[in-house]
Amino acid sequence: MRHAQQISIVKILFLGTFLLLSPLSAFGENVTLKFEDIYDKDGNLSEVISETDKQWVTIEGFMAPVLKAGAKFFVLTKKPLEVCPFCEPDAEWPPDILPVFTKRVVTEVPNWRRIEVTGLMSDEPHIDQGTSFYSKFRLLKSSFTPIK
Repeated sequence: MRHAQQISIVKILFLGTFLLLSPLSAFGENVTLKFEDIYDKDGNLSEVISETDKQWVTIEGFMAPVLKAGAKFFVLTKKPLEVCPFCEPDAEWPPDILPVFTKRVVTEVPNWRRIEVTGLMSDEPHIDQGTSFYSKFRLLKSSFTPIK
């Protein structure tokens, strides 16, 4: 009986050490971000992108007009956009955007409606095959919900 108790204590100590040293996101906790966390005051990318790479992230913002019907990605913006800056070659892009790739075809949400997005952060550059949209970072496997 004494040997079994020693094994149980070792298991408990091992599990406790594992839980203390593991990042919270490994246990289903999302990292909550704001656009202010992603970009500094000059519009440059912050270290948060590389720090949250391969972690589940939740962020709020506004859906820019979808670039192409049937697309499985959209651009999240800090402020609502009246027109699509990505559709016009001479239009000025907003300085703070986050490309969001989804599992399903995107159903557009009105541009004035705030949404909450959860996805897997990737800091690897990527070119979308369907639209040639280039991104330095993005959310993958994302889902979104309009905020009431």
